Amino acid sequence: MPSPPKKPTVNNLEPTHTQVRALVQQGTSLHKQGNFAEAQVIYEQVLLSQPNQFDALQLLGVLFVQIKKYSQAVEFLSKALEINPNHAGAYSNRGIALKELKRFDEALANYDQAIAINAGYLDAYSNRGNVLQELKRFDEALNSYDQAIAINPDYTEAYYNRGNTLKELKRFDEALNSYDQAIAINPDYAEAYYNHGTILQELKRLDEALNSYDQAIRINPNYAEAYYNRGVILQEFKRLDEALNSYDQAIRINPDYAEAYYNRGTILQELRQFDEALATYGQAIKINPDYVNAHWNASICNFIKGNFKNGWIEYEWRWKHFECDSERLNTNRPIWDYKKTEQRLLVWAEQGIGDHILFGGLFSELLEDVPNLLVQIDKRLIPIFTRSFPKIKFYPSKNLDPNSNSKIPESDYDIHLPIGSLGRYLRNDKKDFLPTRNTYLKDDELKTARIKKDLIALASSNNKLCGISWKSKSMFTGHQKSTTLKYFIKTLDLEGYTFVSLQYGKTKDEIKEVRNELGVNIISYEEVDNFLDIDGLSSLIQACDKVITVDNITSQLAGALGKQTHILLTFNPWWCWMLERNDSPWYPSIKLYRQDKINDWDSAFKKLKADL
Repeated sequence: MPSPPKKPTVNNLEPTHTQVRALVQQGTSLHKQGNFAEAQVIYEQVLLSQPNQFDALQLLGVLFVQIKKYSQAVEFLSKALEINPNHAGAYSNRGIALKELKRFDEALANYDQAIAINAGYLDAYSNRGNVLQELKRFDEALNSYDQAIAINPDYTEAYYNRGNTLKELKRFDEALNSYDQAIAINPDYAEAYYNHGTILQELKRLDEALNSYDQAIRINPNYAEAYYNRGVILQEFKRLDEALNSYDQAIRINPDYAEAYYNRGTILQELRQFDEALATYGQAIKINPDYVNAHWNASICNFIKGNFKNGWIEYEWRWKHFECDSERLNTNRPIWDYKKTEQRLLVWAEQGIGDHILFGGLFSELLEDVPNLLVQIDKRLIPIFTRSFPKIKFYPSKNLDPNSNSKIPESDYDIHLPIGSLGRYLRNDKKDFLPTRNTYLKDDELKTARIKKDLIALASSNNKLCGISWKSKSMFTGHQKSTTLKYFIKTLDLEGYTFVSLQYGKTKDEIKEVRNELGVNIISYEEVDNFLDIDGLSSLIQACDKVITVDNITSQLAGALGKQTHILLTFNPWWCWMLERNDSPWYPSIKLYRQDKINDWDSAFKKLKADL
């Protein structure tokens, strides 16, 4: 007697139409609930028995789009379209997958097919615009969004995407209007608020941008990017505690948010919490080992704390940092391995003149290990460096004349090293700083004597000569390190001295203002160009009895000459001045006067006046 027939299942070779439809409906229900794995199993079961079942193919393709398996999505949607080439949704969904696979031209073709089948297909128009935006065909993208809006004036996605396109075109007012339209239709559109904020931030309308980010966070409390950008604005407002909190929120939401760690570190560094700043930069570097700015700032923190060995290691990242405009030496010669040698070593110029002066303090020690030494430096320094280091051959850098031919023939040297890497060899510990070696530049004594005589003739009777410099021209930090001459003189209020300008740049108007308003005459010695004639400036410095200056080239030069010098420092000074000390291991003749808080020049001048 034959066995009774089994109940039909999905694995039957010939399931009924009703059974297939029921299975597809079951899969669709699970799919809509977000149970993708179970839905996938059912769709695949259907296809085992009926490989050309359109709905299962099409829905499985959609599922693969949703779980970001785009190649599989294209495969199944293509099979579905072979069966039903007039299904607009399948073309549109295949377009999404192709876009994610960066197959933009094919994606466009699929959206065009979808629209040809269904002229009112809103999503196809909007997604077509997104592809055109990726292709930088912005005007065409705008047209696609406009067509979607013409069909449905309340289509928020089209307004939002239109705003993104206008933002790319720098048509910011129109972009803001598009985001406003999207928000008017959907007041809970967090992304629209966020992008609205990014434009306002770019336009420096920071209070409005802050409000937009707050709205985005109100709608989506886990919006990490909104917290991050909010932190950037609060940091610019110097509301540092609030900025730290915003960065902490961004990190809570996204523990791999390297930029939030980095910005958090910059605040801690600004607050002089250097240990915590270093730890925070370390987190950023752990997430992104090539995070240049984090490495660079870590070097600064290490130097300021006196951790020179670690500082020099991180300092090598300067070549990739945005503040470094130096070019590496183009040479086939090998880099020096920091060992004693009789080979000819070329130490080549990088960074600015202040760095050349600072690292020049290592030349005498370097000669003990590498007697055949050649050095490329700022050409303004060559006269005084040649006098001070007669055993070294000097070459000019091209910093003042980029068109000059300053290339040094490879036949002149055997090995090479950038000047900023010398510290890694000679200054790895505090004990490596030997003050007796740090007065290393020699002025032209005859020139100094002549200038001294001229200054005495110009000065008030019996007054001592005090050289002053009150500005820094540093591109990134000069405004922080500078004061006005009027403030400088009025606050200093120093009697018994005649002031001599050591300031480079245009100073006539300020000197005239001080003479007219404060009755103080400042000598501007016209025979020396304080910017171009560094040898003359050196003699002018030496002709003075003392020097008072902010942190600029004058301070470095005066220290290298061994001149009694008082330097007024910002709350967060250049790394070589370190922290919480009034002397300098680089220059023994210098005394330092620091701000007690950010931008607080009064506190620095008060300490200086107490000494004077």
